[in-house]
Amino acid sequence: MSASGEMGTCSSSQHPEITGGAVKLEASLTANCPGPFGPGYVKATINWNDGTKTVIDQTIFRGDERSFSLEGGSTTGRFAGGYARANGRTTSNLIEISAACASAGLTSYASTINEFAVGDI
Repeated sequence: MSASGEMGTCSSSQHPEITGGAVKLEASLTANCPGPFGPGYVKATINWNDGTKTVIDQTIFRGDERSFSLEGGSTTGRFAGGYARANGRTTSNLIEISAACASAGLTSYASTINEFAVGDI
């Protein structure tokens, strides 16, 4: 699995210069179609708008055709030694996901991040 996207508006009391970033997720996990996806371990890399980076290894990913969550991990870079937690929901059409599962298999779907927290949370 691979995913990427913009973080949207971000805020940090420790690092007020951070107001946004881009996230990339990479994982190898077991999935059923249309779900569940995982659980499996994900590596998340966040490139912050201030030029710094956070890498989160061994984050547990769980998901299905409607939503996903990330939790745990070991962070390096900005927010080193911290923890990660995220959740989101699928924005793809569920009928199209079901049709893809019934035919050639699901190869992609769109989602949005509702909350992403990293650091001393």
